[in-house]
Amino acid sequence: MARVCTKQQDLEMLVDELMKDQPNKNMVKKLSDKLGMNYSVDPLTQMNTVLQSMNSVYLRQQTKKELEN
Repeated sequence: MARVCTKQQDLEMLVDELMKDQPNKNMVKKLSDKLGMNYSVDPLTQMNTVLQSMNSVYLRQQTKKELEN
């Protein structure tokens, strides 16, 4: 049975991959495409894009929690 990942899980996998000494460029590109992000061969640019996206995901979750209370 295939595992379906949430956007947050995909972002975390992408960060984990980018943090490696030798990130798998195919994995980075695949996850970036899946998440609708621009892919950059520059690791710092790519990490910046990912972290900005993660920030927006976490902010939306926090806002949603605040609205529920």
